[in-house]
Amino acid sequence: MSGRSRPGLLPGDWSASSVNTWIFLRNRRIGGNTQITGWGSPKEATPSVGRQTVSIVDDRITNLKILERLAGSLGEDIEVRTFSHPVAALENSIASPPDLLITDFNMPDLNGAEFIRKLREHPACANLPIIVVTAYEDRDLRLQALEAGATDYLLSPVDHREFRVRSHNLLTLQRQQLMLKERASTLEEQIQIDEQRHRDELQGSHDMLLRVIDAMPVMVSATDRDGRFMFVNSSFAQRFGWPAAEMIGKLPSALRADAETRATMERHRQIVDGHRPPGSWEQEIALPDGRRRVLLTSLALLRDAADQPSMVVSAALDITDRKEAELALIAAKEEAELASRSKTEFLANMSHELRTPLNAIIGFSQLMADEVMGPLGSARYTSYARDICASGQHLLSIIGDILDVSKLEAGRVEIDEEEFEVPQIIRDLLHLVIERARSLEVGIDLEVPPDLPRVRGDSLKLKQVLLNLITNAIKFSHPGGRVLVRGAVEPDGLHLSVIDHGIGMDEHEVKTAVTRFGQVASPWSRKHHGTGLGLPLAIGLVELHGGRLTIDSVKDQGTTVTVVMPLSRLVRDGVVPATA
Repeated sequence: MSGRSRPGLLPGDWSASSVNTWIFLRNRRIGGNTQITGWGSPKEATPSVGRQTVSIVDDRITNLKILERLAGSLGEDIEVRTFSHPVAALENSIASPPDLLITDFNMPDLNGAEFIRKLREHPACANLPIIVVTAYEDRDLRLQALEAGATDYLLSPVDHREFRVRSHNLLTLQRQQLMLKERASTLEEQIQIDEQRHRDELQGSHDMLLRVIDAMPVMVSATDRDGRFMFVNSSFAQRFGWPAAEMIGKLPSALRADAETRATMERHRQIVDGHRPPGSWEQEIALPDGRRRVLLTSLALLRDAADQPSMVVSAALDITDRKEAELALIAAKEEAELASRSKTEFLANMSHELRTPLNAIIGFSQLMADEVMGPLGSARYTSYARDICASGQHLLSIIGDILDVSKLEAGRVEIDEEEFEVPQIIRDLLHLVIERARSLEVGIDLEVPPDLPRVRGDSLKLKQVLLNLITNAIKFSHPGGRVLVRGAVEPDGLHLSVIDHGIGMDEHEVKTAVTRFGQVASPWSRKHHGTGLGLPLAIGLVELHGGRLTIDSVKDQGTTVTVVMPLSRLVRDGVVPATA
């Protein structure tokens, strides 16, 4: 039974002016991704990725030729493959997947559903766009094709305009997917390179640490539970007059049988047995060359994962040359500070490098989610694209926090001074958080007098601080709770408080929350993931203004976080008051 052809996207009786109007409106809908190169001739502003291939499968030669011409009219960069038998098309598509496959439904040996199902079994064809063309306007056949994995469906005789539009949309989507895969592959390669470099740096740091320990004028050793040497540095080996490598695995008494050595072994045994605490003491020793030296020896007991004593670490400092030892410690401290600065610079550089590919991921996923270039073929694809976009934006926000904290640590954050109205800033912030509050069933109240004095400082940074505090208050409030934002001038300055009646924190949790990457461990906090950088960043930005941030919290009752801007930052009638 032959079916009716569906009408095209453009009715055949439209006039030229109507077509031009349709193109203009379509360009308005697509936005910045479409250019008009000629009146009534839209040209998609998609980057070229080389020739694209369209495979056509139909056992009827006449239909095959018609579809071949239609596919060839899609553009000069289209290569068309034709197959009159589905088996040959299946083998060719698996060996060299096309960018779009157009197939008939009723064919010898394999019908359209079986043909599509066999294609989808191969990873190379799992995401291949497939259009099924059939002469039967039957709902069951449509469902069979779509359930088998078809991307789209057309009825024969095919409307030429509809064919071109649907094929063009799928080819464009395929081109964008290929670009995203290439970008993802490049990002993955870069991540692997960075991870390998990080491993090399860690190994280098480990080797350097061993060399530093070996070079320090401190006699360092480690013995196991039985008192056998596990590690000795060069200084310690020189004390015994043995090569360091030959001392490993031996008892001290096997290397030197004297009263001093026996007393040291007994002290170690008592520490391992728990009869004597580790500590420090001074001892006088004789070197192999007969010289007498005074050492300040410190012992530490290390435990294994089962909390059982595993080794005793000894560090003996020759305090006869105390000045030399002090200089060595100063050098070690400078090395540690340099390593810390290098770490901060590394975080800042990596944050910049990650932003570029993230912007591309967010942009293209937004295009796909909004179906700017045409339907994705399934509502789930749209949902997936929105998830990708949301995850990218979340990751970009985390990277921004890391970069801001790194800049604060490096002292590279500057304040853009200006005078601004605090009530207006708070009203602007409410527009950003109101939907989030509604979704969590949390209300927001304001007690901000309109006559608060203006503040001289960086309005964007103050917004960042208040947005973080209000967002946290909403996040950790109970459904049905309310968050209060209050502003008042006190004797020591302008107080801006954010008050909630949520889960609250104890004193230990408050200390954790204000440290970098500090996250309070609780079932509630595990529902709301974060980086642990918000409060440290807010504290740093407030301190840049000469202010302070205080936290008053009671477990299971709520939290009050107050930003205090000093009097020197307040402006009344154009006059900045002097600091009290």
